[in-house]
Amino acid sequence: MRINVLGPLEVRHGGELIPLTGMKQRVFLSSLALNPRAAVPVSVLIDALWGAVPPRTARIKVHTHVSDLRKRLGPYRASQPDGWPVVTGPGGYQLSSDIELDSWEFEDNASRARQASRLSEYGQASELFARAMAMWRGPALADVDSDAIRAAASALNAKRLLAIEGKAEADLQLGWLDEVVADLVPVAAANPLRERLRGQLMLALYRRGCRNEALAVYRDGHQAISRELGLPPGPQLRRLQQFVYRDDPALWTQPPDSLLTMGTIAGEA
Repeated sequence: MRINVLGPLEVRHGGELIPLTGMKQRVFLSSLALNPRAAVPVSVLIDALWGAVPPRTARIKVHTHVSDLRKRLGPYRASQPDGWPVVTGPGGYQLSSDIELDSWEFEDNASRARQASRLSEYGQASELFARAMAMWRGPALADVDSDAIRAAASALNAKRLLAIEGKAEADLQLGWLDEVVADLVPVAAANPLRERLRGQLMLALYRRGCRNEALAVYRDGHQAISRELGLPPGPQLRRLQQFVYRDDPALWTQPPDSLLTMGTIAGEA
């Protein structure tokens, strides 16, 4: 059995999609899938299911949800020794250890990709990051209506952005500029405050010979950051903009990430 959380929640057995019954069941299963290696305390499950004002019978209802989920998923695990997809752990409940998760596969590929990048094996890094990104079908648990689940899923969404930036770094090192631009344009539009990502897009455009477009990416980011935060972009992004403006040779000679992490603009504190 496999649970997919990198997008709308899915439970699959083989190629078959197993339908879930109701939002509470989706919230409950999402809570377990976000914490698969440890038992989730009943208090945490109650918060995810009902928020700050749970019913007086919340603990009883949690046990009912466990029973319902076991009945729903149990038939698909008849060949397993315990037969239960949800098992009782210390102080709470957790998923059976043999259930697969797309988030684990994503994190494994992303971790291996980062290691390849550290070893300057950029082709392998790009391939592994691409595999990691292929796991995603949209924002994590996008269809699960729970403030607690949305807050927890935000950590997965942040890891996705880091993987996108990691792949862009590897692709810049390889000179795959068209791929970087194609990957980053929609992501930069959806995440206008993400400065490293914006800087990578600026650098790819500049190296592709699109200097004016690179400067326009900076202007768009400056407007968004000023509007949302009341601040200018950070010193690294401003420094990159000055390099692009004056066609600084460092744009060709410095490694991509170093252009976004080296010091402040001359004369700045």
